[in-house]
Amino acid sequence: MDLLDRYNSNSDNDSEKDDDDITAAVSQKVQRPDRRFLQAAPTISIMAKRKHCHELIVRSDPNNQQLLITEPIQGPRLDDPRANKNQLAMIGRIERNTPVDPISFAKERKKFQRTGKAMCPDEKKIVVRTTLGYNSNRLRQFEKHERECQKRHRELYGSDDDDNDDDDDECKKKSMKKKKTKEPLVYGSDDEAVYGVWAPPSKEERWNADNMLTDIQKSGLESLAPEQLAEREYIKERDRLLGAKKEEEEEISGFERLMERKMAHLLPPKVDGDDQPMEPTKTTFHGESETDYKGRSWLAPPSGMSSILSLSLSVQEKMDDHKCYVPKKCIHRYTGHNKGVQRIRLFPKTGHLLLSAGLDGKCKVWSVGGVGQRNVMRTYEGHKAAVRDVQFNHDGTRFVSASFDRFLRLWDTESGKVLQTFGNKKVPYCVEFYPKDDNYFVVGCSNHKIVTYDATTGDITQEYNHHLAPVNNIIFVEDDSGMTKMVSSSDDKKILVWEWDIGVPIKYISDPTMHSMPSLVMHPSQKYFVGQSLDNSIVCFQVGQKFKMSKKKKFSGHQVAGYACEPAFSPDGRFLMSGDGSGRIFFWDWRMQKSLQKYKAHDSGPAIACVWHPLEPSLAFTCGWDGVIKMWQ
Repeated sequence: MDLLDRYNSNSDNDSEKDDDDITAAVSQKVQRPDRRFLQAAPTISIMAKRKHCHELIVRSDPNNQQLLITEPIQGPRLDDPRANKNQLAMIGRIERNTPVDPISFAKERKKFQRTGKAMCPDEKKIVVRTTLGYNSNRLRQFEKHERECQKRHRELYGSDDDDNDDDDDECKKKSMKKKKTKEPLVYGSDDEAVYGVWAPPSKEERWNADNMLTDIQKSGLESLAPEQLAEREYIKERDRLLGAKKEEEEEISGFERLMERKMAHLLPPKVDGDDQPMEPTKTTFHGESETDYKGRSWLAPPSGMSSILSLSLSVQEKMDDHKCYVPKKCIHRYTGHNKGVQRIRLFPKTGHLLLSAGLDGKCKVWSVGGVGQRNVMRTYEGHKAAVRDVQFNHDGTRFVSASFDRFLRLWDTESGKVLQTFGNKKVPYCVEFYPKDDNYFVVGCSNHKIVTYDATTGDITQEYNHHLAPVNNIIFVEDDSGMTKMVSSSDDKKILVWEWDIGVPIKYISDPTMHSMPSLVMHPSQKYFVGQSLDNSIVCFQVGQKFKMSKKKKFSGHQVAGYACEPAFSPDGRFLMSGDGSGRIFFWDWRMQKSLQKYKAHDSGPAIACVWHPLEPSLAFTCGWDGVIKMWQ
């Protein structure tokens, strides 16, 4: 206890001595005090801030300008035997609590981070950034920023250090000497005396050649010859016409693409290679011989029918009025198409051959004869996609096929050769020959137009452009004055009547109750034609001075909505037959509009088309998407 009292009584004096000794006891490295030495004096707070329960003392060493963080010395000073005496020989000065403005400190701190320089709290010294405490990436960023600042300064104010510029120029000269290539030995025009006319061009000659003025630059266009001026004018006009033509084609193609997008759900997709027709075409004859024992072609009608064709037209018309009857049963099935059959046509006037258009892209001609003679005669392969429609010319020697591959082909029926290929990059929906000239036929297309083709040259001679939707069917009729008119139907629910070779319709048939009619058929009397309406009915139209719809004559009972089923008349005009979407065929009485008979004809699809034999009184043919053609009698 006495020792403790003595210790407390000297604490004040010892504290004053400690203040004088602190200046001499500066160490560079912070070390923990040895716990073997007791320091029981109370902690004296020099600064208000604490860190980890230790006082922070900032000392300024005038020798190395470092901030040293040390712990306070507590209790009576005792020398640590482990301490190095040489390290304590440094002399420092303690800065007492220096007042610092926090706003100024934050400002200088941001300035230091941005520029690398800041003012000390005493406002007497400037602190510069060093490499201490930064990684290599951060230092590279500092150097890059410094170079950019120097470059910007040189661009704005120029370089103040001429010596540095000289050094840079010398370095550049040295590098250029290393990269410099050997130049030709000829430098002037005098070297020609040494090297002769074969001397390489000098620098002067090369420069003059590169910078020589043309005749037009010297004296204008007047210096050109008349032939040159004419050629320049021709090229200018040609480029103008080509540009105008290109703009027109781009405008047309843009409109066509718009129409294609509107009808994309009804058209087959386009793939690479569709812009060219199928080549080469192929034909196969399936009969025993292309000629008989008399040398007649297989296309010639039987001997009994040839006598009928030799009669006059008036006699043939009277013979066509023979009495017909409704068929009762299927007597034969034609099979050979790999897919469904879309259209069938009988040979004109005689009907001894049957032409079919298949969804497999093939056309076939079948023999219509007695038992054992009903076989396929020839196959025509010339389309990449399904065939939409076919049509004989008026003597049967040629026929046209329209396909979904956007091409039409004119075939020679007997030999199977392709006579001509037509196409306007649109899907042809229907085709029909002009009754008065087999060299012309009309085609209804998916771009709302009807086009007339010249079968000889392959050119388009006329366009009929008044429909607002794809054209579905076309027929030719004769009015009371004997003039031939053209009637067309479309998906726009309108029927238009046209004069031949005049692109403006003369009659517009439309009614709020009308539906789209994908198929039109002419009555044998040439006074009426019927249309297959998509409201599950067949409507009748009158032909003559006035083209109008006969609302009292209507045939119904079948289901055709969504299908382009083609009806047919008996040769005497007493009966009307048609298929429907469920594969059935229906027969109606023309005068009474009464349903007479119906049969289940085709499976797995509609009965899409039917024809009545022109000479046999009760012989009819039907086809469907099951790939079968049936003969009914």
